[in-house]
Amino acid sequence: MTYPQFKNLSNTEQELICWSRGVEIASKLDNISLCQLYQVDSFYIEVQYNLPFGIITKIISFDDTSLLEPYLECINIDIAL
Repeated sequence: MTYPQFKNLSNTEQELICWSRGVEIASKLDNISLCQLYQVDSFYIEVQYNLPFGIITKIISFDDTSLLEPYLECINIDIAL
């Protein structure tokens, strides 16, 4: 799936693609939210959760790798042998 194809999907379809095809590659936690980063093919999906309420507050998708910078310290690149 390409990034433009993904962007043309409804919010519900985007969520389904994230859960069924996305590979979680990093997460960040702050006082009230958890952000999880998923990769689908050649683009990324960030899902933000409000922890006190247990709800998704935002889903952002992007294909610009410069937007990965906030996650670089969280991404595990160790190779399992």
